[in-house]
Amino acid sequence: MKRPRIVLAVGAHPDDIELGCAGTLALHKSSGDRVYLLVLTKGEASGDLETREKECKGAAQILCADDLFFGGLQDTKVHDGRETIDVIEKIVDLTKPDIIYAPSHKDTHQDHRNTGHATLSAGRRCQIILLYEGASTQRDFSPQVFVDVGDTFELKKKAISVFGSQLNNNKSGGYSAAVKAVEGLAKYRGYQAGVEVAEAFEVGKFIFEI
Repeated sequence: MKRPRIVLAVGAHPDDIELGCAGTLALHKSSGDRVYLLVLTKGEASGDLETREKECKGAAQILCADDLFFGGLQDTKVHDGRETIDVIEKIVDLTKPDIIYAPSHKDTHQDHRNTGHATLSAGRRCQIILLYEGASTQRDFSPQVFVDVGDTFELKKKAISVFGSQLNNNKSGGYSAAVKAVEGLAKYRGYQAGVEVAEAFEVGKFIFEI
């Protein structure tokens, strides 16, 4: 019987993790793995701080996360230096993850980009680090790993739906537009991988054990 793995997902803001890898995290939980979430800021630059924190906790409950941590950093001012690395490293040391998920550094938002860079440094002793995509990921994002999330995609959409303060403020058409975008990307990545819907990742680090 295999040992349950410990998984840590890192995001810069509430909803980053859910958009990028909620389906994969739900698969981890269904296979008996332990899943921890670290959100570096509370997203106060784009909404009410208490509301965004509440939404984040609600999504974590839907995903049955084992714990949710907030990093206490300031929204839009996340750097890739010592302060951010220390915050992430503290949770890495606490949870001792086998796998870390973090934003790709190929992103137009500085918080996402810097979170990805800082996670690579903070998680340097972890064997697997996979980098997920989000709404502001650049077009040169080039995934090497795909996860079939057909069994958990509805749960991913349910987790995303919790972030009403963001979806309702979406200038492109609100919640329905956001869901269509998530579905469209999942189908595109699924097409690339040969499945119905998928989440895609770049490899930050991967030690292959035989």
